[in-house]
Amino acid sequence: MINRIEAELRGLCIHQVGNSAEEEGIKLSNTIISPEEEVLNDLLLKYFFDGFKDPEFFHFTFTSNEIELNPLYNFVGNIFDDPSLLLEESVKITRHLYEKSSHPNIKSGDLVVSYIENVLIDDELVNAVAIFKSENKDTFLRLETDGSNYAIDFENGINVEKLDKACLIFDTERSNGFKLCIIDKSNRNKEALYWREDFLNVASRKDNYHATTQYISLTKTYVKERLKHEDSASKIDEADIMHRSKEYLTNVETFDRSEFEDQVFKSEKLKTSFQEFSDDFEAERQIKLPDSFEVSAYAVKKKSKTFRSVIKLDKNFHIYVHGDRSKIERIQDIDGSKYYKIYFDQES
Repeated sequence: MINRIEAELRGLCIHQVGNSAEEEGIKLSNTIISPEEEVLNDLLLKYFFDGFKDPEFFHFTFTSNEIELNPLYNFVGNIFDDPSLLLEESVKITRHLYEKSSHPNIKSGDLVVSYIENVLIDDELVNAVAIFKSENKDTFLRLETDGSNYAIDFENGINVEKLDKACLIFDTERSNGFKLCIIDKSNRNKEALYWREDFLNVASRKDNYHATTQYISLTKTYVKERLKHEDSASKIDEADIMHRSKEYLTNVETFDRSEFEDQVFKSEKLKTSFQEFSDDFEAERQIKLPDSFEVSAYAVKKKSKTFRSVIKLDKNFHIYVHGDRSKIERIQDIDGSKYYKIYFDQES
């Protein structure tokens, strides 16, 4: 969905930002770097874009949806309006990040802010601003030779294959808070929320992709957390529900909640159970799921692994179930021994 073939890196600024709780301070550069070597340009574009192969898109937001009060929205907008302000606005971005880096576990790092032209996204050619924070350095071996002898040494640097924290903002849909995507490798930690929520202040876009992924997540979470507590529900039932949900989302163009519940959950008991769980799911996340939308085929494809179910049998076997409940049967003998009977047409 993001194509960098025609992308041109116009400049980047690098600053160092520490932890404000530890009073580590910031170190600001006073120049814009414009790499001229083609190899270096290609490496930087690879670093900026290759981590976003299957992006989920967001937009800037703020309290009461007053996005014009979001600092990042304004800093980035100023760069788009006048790229010569890249250095000035990157300093503001660095100071803003430092203010939000108050949790004691937040690491210091290098902040890169760059301006890039001619990025193709969803068939639209736009400019972009990349904001990357590198918190971890890798160690690289350096080999040197004078023609007959070798010397070996090491140095620390940034691995272009790895991203710690990143944000790509595209100059489109400005009135809705721009179109952007993010990466945060430590987003499972409580302190990491500062990147997405405190520093960037973004929210998922309310589009067909987002609605589709939300229902996939809702169904999977229901199967894992609620279905197993229902009477007589088995691992096969869990796999069957995920299979039917995939079949539904694959074969319809327009999602209809009532139709989805009828086809996926079948019985009135399970439908009621799912509806109650859905109410709790929405309340906990402070969201409202739409009852109808155009299904995103891309989202279904991207989340294909979500539909798979694994039945773990002691420590001996794992059965990967991809669908069709009629092909697997769980049996318990009178003596209490349990086993699965599996039917197949071909063995590969």
